[in-house]
Amino acid sequence: MKRVFAVLACLAALASGTRAYAQGAQTGTITGTVQSADGLSLPGATVTATSPFLQGTRSAVTDVNGVYVIKGLPPGRYVIAFEMPSFRPATNETVDLTVGGTTEVNQTMALASVSETVNVVANTTPAALATVTLSTVYNKRELDSLPVGRTPAQIAELAPGLTNNTPNVGQVSIAGAFAYDNVFMLNGVDINDNLFGSPHNLFIEDAIQETNIMTNGISAEWGRFSGGVINMVTKSGGNTFSGSFRENLSNPKWIDETPREDSAAIVHKDILGKTHEGTFGGPIVKDKLWFFAAGRYENSNTPQTTVQTNIAYTEQVTNKRGELKGTGTVAAGHTLQASYINNGTTQANVSGLGATLRGDPNILVTRQLPNRLFAANYNGIVANKLFATAQYSEKKFGFRNSGGTSTALIDSPFRSRGVTSGVAGNVFYNAPYFDSTDPEDRNNRQVAGSISYTLSTKRMGSHDLKGGAERYTSTRTGGNSQSATSYVFRADYLVSGGVPVVDSKGTPVPIFVPGSTRLENFIATRGAQVDINTTSLYAQDHWIVSPRISLDLGTRFEAVRSNATGDIVTVNTNTIVPRLGATFDVEGNGRTLLQATYAHYAGKYSEAQFARNTDVGNPSQIIYSYTGPAGQGKDFAPGMSLSNYTTIIGGGFPTANIFADPNIKSPTTREFTAGLGRELGQKGFAKATYTWRKTYDFVEDFITLANGQTTVVRNGVNFGTFNNVVYSNTDAKREYQGVVFQSNYRLRDTVFVGGSYTLQIKNEGNFTGEGTNTPGSTTILGNYPEIYGPSLDRLLPDGRLYDYQQHKVRVYGIYTQRMGRFGGVDLSPVWRVNSPQVYSLLATNVPISTVELARNPGYPANDINAASSHDVFFGERGSQDFAGYGVLDFSATYQIPVWKTVRPWLKVELFNALNNQKLVKWDTTVTPDANSAVDANGLRTGFVQGPRFHTATQDDHFPQPIPGTNGGRLFRMAFGIRF
Repeated sequence: MKRVFAVLACLAALASGTRAYAQGAQTGTITGTVQSADGLSLPGATVTATSPFLQGTRSAVTDVNGVYVIKGLPPGRYVIAFEMPSFRPATNETVDLTVGGTTEVNQTMALASVSETVNVVANTTPAALATVTLSTVYNKRELDSLPVGRTPAQIAELAPGLTNNTPNVGQVSIAGAFAYDNVFMLNGVDINDNLFGSPHNLFIEDAIQETNIMTNGISAEWGRFSGGVINMVTKSGGNTFSGSFRENLSNPKWIDETPREDSAAIVHKDILGKTHEGTFGGPIVKDKLWFFAAGRYENSNTPQTTVQTNIAYTEQVTNKRGELKGTGTVAAGHTLQASYINNGTTQANVSGLGATLRGDPNILVTRQLPNRLFAANYNGIVANKLFATAQYSEKKFGFRNSGGTSTALIDSPFRSRGVTSGVAGNVFYNAPYFDSTDPEDRNNRQVAGSISYTLSTKRMGSHDLKGGAERYTSTRTGGNSQSATSYVFRADYLVSGGVPVVDSKGTPVPIFVPGSTRLENFIATRGAQVDINTTSLYAQDHWIVSPRISLDLGTRFEAVRSNATGDIVTVNTNTIVPRLGATFDVEGNGRTLLQATYAHYAGKYSEAQFARNTDVGNPSQIIYSYTGPAGQGKDFAPGMSLSNYTTIIGGGFPTANIFADPNIKSPTTREFTAGLGRELGQKGFAKATYTWRKTYDFVEDFITLANGQTTVVRNGVNFGTFNNVVYSNTDAKREYQGVVFQSNYRLRDTVFVGGSYTLQIKNEGNFTGEGTNTPGSTTILGNYPEIYGPSLDRLLPDGRLYDYQQHKVRVYGIYTQRMGRFGGVDLSPVWRVNSPQVYSLLATNVPISTVELARNPGYPANDINAASSHDVFFGERGSQDFAGYGVLDFSATYQIPVWKTVRPWLKVELFNALNNQKLVKWDTTVTPDANSAVDANGLRTGFVQGPRFHTATQDDHFPQPIPGTNGGRLFRMAFGIRF
C-alpha cells in the first residue's frame, strides 16, 4: 500500500488547479514591475487594465522602483497595457485574476524605433506562486466540466490541505483544525452557521463565478477562524446581456444501494427530483450600471437508512431561492454594489440530529428553515495611491417546527447509553428530539472597511499598505429545548443476535435497568438571546524589499464583548495575532520562489462555547437515576413512571452553578509554513508546502472543590447542592504537521490536468473538542481532578485525532474535443484516493470504579455517586485503522452553438463510476470485559467487541459518491442553455 501511495504522490505532483491568493474579499489585485531591456526600473510607466468584468478601465503609474499596483478588480480575464514615452507600447491579453487574488505581471519594455503596439506574453507569475497564502481556486469553467458536488464544502473537498472527515455534514477540517472553526464567505460576507461553521445556502450554484479555498499563510485581513477561509464570488452582470437556464435531475433510484441496504432488501424509490436554476444579467447603462438576477427551485429526494435498525426512509427537500444584485459606478473609480438573496427551505422526513444518530423513523419531522442575506459594499480610488472599501451585511437564519409537539411523557425521545452489550451509544429513537414550540434563530451582522496606500521609496522599496476594521455581531435566540415533553430517556434497547428488536412502528424496544437507565429533565428559557461582538483592527504591508525579496508583515487585533438575556457577560477579552510572510525569487525571474510564513489564528467566538453561562441554547438539566424494577417496552408502567425517577445524580443550571472565567478566550493556533514553487514553462506550475500547527488555550469546563458548590432552587423547588462549573482555558494538546504537493499543467490547448497530494505527518493530541451535533464540546480533563486525575491515561489519552488521514490524492483532467459547428465535448475524470481513517477502542458510559469513587474528597453526591460514568479507552486514541479506498468519477459535457452566443448543453456525471462498495468504516462498539484484570484505578483492562463489531451499521461505512451523500455508484444529469 505504501508503494501505491508513493506512486500517487508522484502523479499528483504533476497536476492541480490550485492557486494561492493574498488578502481581498470579492476583488483582486494586479501588480508587477516594469523594467527596461537592460534591467533598470522604469518609473512613470502607465499600466491600464480592461476587462468585460470591469466597469470602465483602471490605471496605475509605476513608482520609483518600477512597481505598479491596481486594486479593486473583479475576478476575470484582463488585458494589461503598458505605455511609456520613448518605449514601445506593450499589451498582455491573457491575464487571469481570481477572487481575492494577486496576479503578478512583470513587463520588460523595448525602446521605440517605430510607433507600434507589441502584443507580448509578459512574465506572469502563476497566482499560486505570487503570494504566500496557500490556497486553491476553482472557476466556473472547471466546475461546469468536472464531476464534483456543487456546495461550498463539496467543492472545497477537492482541494489539498483539508479533509471532510468531520463530525457533521457540510464541514471541512483544514490542516487539523476544528471542523466548526472555518469561515465560509459569499462575496466577502460571512454566511457561516453560528454553531457548526457550515455555510448556509445563500447562493444559486449556477451564479457562482469562482470559489477560493485558503488553508495556510492567510493575511491579517481575515480573522475569526483557526482553520481556513472558503470564499465564493457570484456573477455581477456586464456590458452585454448574458444568462443561463439549468435543469438538474436526480433520483434515489439512480444511486446504487449499499451492501447494508441490499442485506436488508432495501430498494431506493423511483422518484424524479428536479432543480431549476436561472441567471440573467446585463447593462442598464453600459460601463455605469449593471444588474444581475438569479433563481432556484428544488424538489429533491434523498434515500436514507436508520442506523442499527436498517429502516429505509426518504428525505424530501423543497427549496426556493432568489437573488438580486446591482453594481454601479457612481464616479470614475468608485463602485457601489448591493445584493439580496432569499433562501426558503422546507424539509420532510428529517431531524435536527445528524443522520448517524437516527435510529427510528419516528424521530423524523417536517420543518422550515427561513434564511436571507442582504449585503452592500463600496470600493473606490479616493486619492492618488489611496484605495478604500466599505461593507455592510445582515444574515438571518432560523429553525421552525424542528422538533416534537406532543407533551405526553410516552412521546419523549429516547437516547441509548451503550452500556448494554451489543448496544451502540447515542442512538435516538421513539419521538422527535428538540421542541417545535422553541424556535431558534442564528443571525449575524457585519460592518467592515479598509484603506490601502502604495508607498514608494528608493531606499526602502515599495510598500502596499492596508489597514482595516470590522465589527461582527453573532446573535443566537432560543432556549434549545431538547424535547416537547421536557424529558429525554437515556435507555438502551433490546437486542437479539446483535440487532435491535423493534415494535410494530419500527421503534426499538427500550429496556429499563435500575441504576443504569436515566431520565433527563430539561428546563428551557424560550426567547433567550445572546450577542457576541467581535471588533477587529488589522494592518498589512506587502513590502517589495528588492526585485528578489518581498515581505508580508501583518497583525490583527480582536476585541470580543458579549451580552445575554439577564445582562450576563459571557466573554470580554482582547487578542493580538501576527501574520508574517517572506518570498525569495531564487533565479531573479519570478519562476522559482521560496516562501515561508508564520502566523497566529484566533478561533471563532461561537455561542456553543461562549454562552454556556446563559440560558441561550442551554436549558437547565436535572439527571435522575431509575430506581424501579427491571423491565422492557414502553408499556412497562414502572419504566414510564416519574415516581421511579427521583434520585438526582447530576445537573447543570446555566445561571446558577455555571460560570465563565473573566479571562476566557478562544483557542489560538500557531502556524509555520515553508514552500518551494516552480513555473513549468508557460503551461503550469508545481509547488510543495510544509505546514506545522499547534493549538493552545482550549475552552474547557472545570469542576473542582476550589470552584465551590451552589444550592439550586427553581420555582420554589430545592434541587439540592451541585458543584459549580467554570469554563476557562486549558493547554490540552493538538498538533499538526503536513506536506502539500500541488500542480497543474496544460499538456496542449485541449488537455488540462491538475491535482494534489496531501501527506499528514502528524495530526494528534488529546482534545477532540467537537462531535456529532456538539460543536465546541469539552472533555473530562478539568473535572474532579482528585478522582479522575490518576485515570487520565485511560480517560483522555494522546493519539491520532478523528480527522487524521495520512494520504489524500486528487487527480483530475479536462479533455476538450472540438467539433466545429457541431459544438464540443468536455470529458473529465476525477480520481479520489483516501488512506484509512482511524478510530479508538472506546467504551462509553462506563460506571465509575469503586477505587475512583473512594477518592472523592467531598464533592456533593448529586454530582459524584455510584451511578456516575465516564468513557474509557483501551490503548491510545486513534489506535486502530479503518480501510482506505479509491474511487473514479467521470463526467461528459456536450454543448453546441446555435446562434451567436446561445449554446444548449447537456452534462452527465457518474460518481464512484466503478461502484466501489468496499467496507471502509464499521461498528466499533466495545464494552469492558468483566472477567479481565483491573488497573490501579479499578478500571477493566480488557474489552469485549460488540456482536456487530467490524460490520456496517451505517450507510456511510462505504465510500460516499459525493461528500455527505450515501450510496454506491451515483448517476446525475443536467441540461440547459447559456447565452
